[in-house]
Amino acid sequence: MKSGILFSVSLFLLGMSIFGSRQGAHSLFEKSTKEVTQESLHTSDSLKLSSTCQTFVQHVKWQSTQDVTYDPSYFTIPYPNGDVPANKGVCVDVPIRGLRSIGIDLQRLVHEDILAARSAYQINKVDKNIDHRRCTNLIVYFKRQKQTVPVTTEEKDYQPGDIVFWDIARGHVGVVTDEKVPGTNRYFMVHNICCGPKMEDFLFAASIVCHVRFEKLR
Repeated sequence: MKSGILFSVSLFLLGMSIFGSRQGAHSLFEKSTKEVTQESLHTSDSLKLSSTCQTFVQHVKWQSTQDVTYDPSYFTIPYPNGDVPANKGVCVDVPIRGLRSIGIDLQRLVHEDILAARSAYQINKVDKNIDHRRCTNLIVYFKRQKQTVPVTTEEKDYQPGDIVFWDIARGHVGVVTDEKVPGTNRYFMVHNICCGPKMEDFLFAASIVCHVRFEKLR
């Protein structure tokens, strides 16, 4: 079991080399996985979420039921609202696709912000096909838009719909769901580290470098 996970993470690290710390409370290799069913797609732990947050979280959870191959290949995609093939993706495609379901197109927003403040991103060549699909660029974008909140080690500080970036390889990202890990106050995350989007107890599996608050997105 552990060797299989190690192999999966190795694939992720290889992919991120193309794509571009404090120890958490739980080891990267000791996380639980939540099986998502049609019933659980509508579970919210009695939270009163805004309709847009509910839509975003439900879409992210739905992604974890789809057959998606981790593929860090470069794709030429339409602009705006472009996407790679539905059966392919990497970690960033989880929040990108989820936010698109509520009318937020990170491809356009990030591209326009790069053009407006190119030096802030420290990139040599602007590319609307992939710039929004890099964790480093998304972190810069969210910070520039003042959509981040302080990083903490408190479970209660991470709420449904929040986007979390970890210090793994060249960056990794996932979304906080509305279902709690049994016996804890933290929520399952949906992320794609190697084998398609999964709903797992991953919040403190690695050092968190950026915490985006859903309610601050616009």
